[in-house]
Amino acid sequence: MTSTVITALHRGRAVDPGRVLTGPLRGVGLSWLEPQQSVELTADGVEHTLYVTAGAGRASTGETDVPLAEGTAVTLPLGGELVLTAGASGLEYFHAVLAVPGEGPR
Repeated sequence: MTSTVITALHRGRAVDPGRVLTGPLRGVGLSWLEPQQSVELTADGVEHTLYVTAGAGRASTGETDVPLAEGTAVTLPLGGELVLTAGASGLEYFHAVLAVPGEGPR
């Protein structure tokens, strides 16, 4: 018997890969921000990686502000904070959350 799971991410829900995988991947999903909408990510005991699949926007930290466009990847290491803000056409991104061995929430 196989434990393979197939999920359509465009249905708008996050997936818990822990049901099938034993590695550090803790969550994956396809997210959408409406035009000018923002979301804050905090790497508290986990790390984040994002890949922009559609639209445009900006990624901001306390130190820098960079444009995001389709095909752009962003990584947020342990302890980091990031604000994603969608541009005029919105922003769609694939989001993966990874556990950091030996780290719990700070």
